[in-house]
Amino acid sequence: MTSQFSAKLDELHSAIYNPEINENEAREHLLRCCLDGLKIQQVGLWQFVDHDLLRCQLLLDKDNGFSQEALLVDRWSFPGYFAALDQKKVIRAVDALKDPATKDLAELFLKPFNIKSLLDVPIYHGDKATGIICCEQTAVIKRWTEEEVAFVVAVADIYRSRFS
Repeated sequence: MTSQFSAKLDELHSAIYNPEINENEAREHLLRCCLDGLKIQQVGLWQFVDHDLLRCQLLLDKDNGFSQEALLVDRWSFPGYFAALDQKKVIRAVDALKDPATKDLAELFLKPFNIKSLLDVPIYHGDKATGIICCEQTAVIKRWTEEEVAFVVAVADIYRSRFS
């Protein structure tokens, strides 16, 4: 992993393991780490409400800052996306509108928010996914590299190890 990514992970680890930090502040650090490290437009932290429903806990946009969007994604409306989550550890959708894992998000999520590329990395507690870090590039397609995927997986592991 490049020194740039390693430095970002070291910063995140130090921030999250600060005994005075609360979980909300840790979420903000996690999202900032991904946004700055990947140089993307936005990143969200999603939590499973149950096996069939994801809720956005916090969203960070490069231009608009943090927000707590009331976004929900459910298995019945987005069966292809949930099937991909069930089968894969990571969803790397370069062209999210055409990718089989993410294309059913097009009308209600991708097009309205101008999202072109998605990188979704689950956060696990044991064998169970409890959440997802959703990295999003808008306006232009982003080709996610293996190193970028490994970086976000490491971010998810740091977060999980502190808050699971």
